[in-house]
Amino acid sequence: MKIKLNEIPEDGRQYSLNRETAELNGTLEDLISQNDYKISLDIRPLNSRDFTVNGQVSTKTHEQCSRCGQDFNFGVEKTIREILIPTQEQGRTGKYAKSASHHVTDADEEVSVTEYSKQQFDLGEFLHEAIALEVPFNPFCDDCLQPENNKAFIYDEKMGEEQKPNPFSALKGIKID
Repeated sequence: MKIKLNEIPEDGRQYSLNRETAELNGTLEDLISQNDYKISLDIRPLNSRDFTVNGQVSTKTHEQCSRCGQDFNFGVEKTIREILIPTQEQGRTGKYAKSASHHVTDADEEVSVTEYSKQQFDLGEFLHEAIALEVPFNPFCDDCLQPENNKAFIYDEKMGEEQKPNPFSALKGIKID
């Protein structure tokens, strides 16, 4: 879903997206499967070139527990605070790759900066990335999150040691005349 930023009015535009509106169903399908999602965003111009994106994302991703292997739905609740700036053209002598997204941390709030090009902002790609970044590297289900008897979750499995045959044992049976 691409948004033409030059069509955003001065007082901004509200976006409410969910499974029924279906604008992002295909874009988010690999992350959230058939889970519902609720996205509310407000895009406002700061000046003629820069914009703010503020809002909330609420959904669940389909994951597999990294501890027990069970399939479960991981809840994602994310607050979006983004500043959109036009892509900065790199000169002919530019040698280094740079990210299209930058992260700024304020004392109380987290704000990211994302670049857009050709007066269009790909909202679907942005939200796909925002949801994917909220999923931990090793997700685990509620059963593994709260272990029994409030004990720490530890794998205490004894690994068997493979015994290698002694290479000299074949020499025991040799008789020298």
